Amino acid sequence: LMRRSEYEEPDDYEEKDNVTIKSMIISMLRMPPRLWKLMICQVIGWIAYFATHLYFTDFVATAVYNGTFEQDDDAGFERYKKGVAMGCWGLGLYSASTAVYAFCLERWLAERFSLNSLYFVGYVVYAVGCLVNYFIHNVVVNIIMCFTFGMLVVSLNTLPYHMLSKFHTDETYRNKDGTKRGIGVDCSLLNSCYFLGELIVAASLGPLLERTGYEKIIFDNSK
Repeated sequence: LMRRSEYEEPDDYEEKDNVTIKSMIISMLRMPPRLWKLMICQVIGWIAYFATHLYFTDFVATAVYNGTFEQDDDAGFERYKKGVAMGCWGLGLYSASTAVYAFCLERWLAERFSLNSLYFVGYVVYAVGCLVNYFIHNVVVNIIMCFTFGMLVVSLNTLPYHMLSKFHTDETYRNKDGTKRGIGVDCSLLNSCYFLGELIVAASLGPLLERTGYEKIIFDNSK
């Protein structure tokens, strides 16, 4: 999806795209508002991705199959293992849906709809899938909803970079001080959203679930 503008000379990119820690910090301080907004959306998306995918198999095992990982309850532990196995099938569907949606996005959707619309739809569909999984504990429904995970992942990994390439074809897209930005630094900043989202989930959700119990926060709304 990401293409350079025909009106930009390659040298303009090559000379300015030497990425260092200092250049990234300076670039963040001078970042245009539209890139700030895109990065915030990216961080939110990656937080949602990690928060749900890390615990999806446990969700199926506990909330759908009513299993338990306490080995003194043999029947509950067997249900838990079956739930984890079924959750893995759901993640397999998620992987397949990622490939299918990426193909459709490149082949048809990107030419017919705006990037902003596709990006928004990816988030909305994912949110709907999570809500359905939360309120409906049915293995068939929950596994089918895994296709929404694939739509989010494709949206996070492709559309922002296509948007960024369009930003750089706009002459008004500059730093706050009026200087021109390098696309390499901006790509690095977008990539950092992945790790920032992962860091936030690890630093906040892990300790919270350890103290409160994961089934009380995420999975079982009946408790």
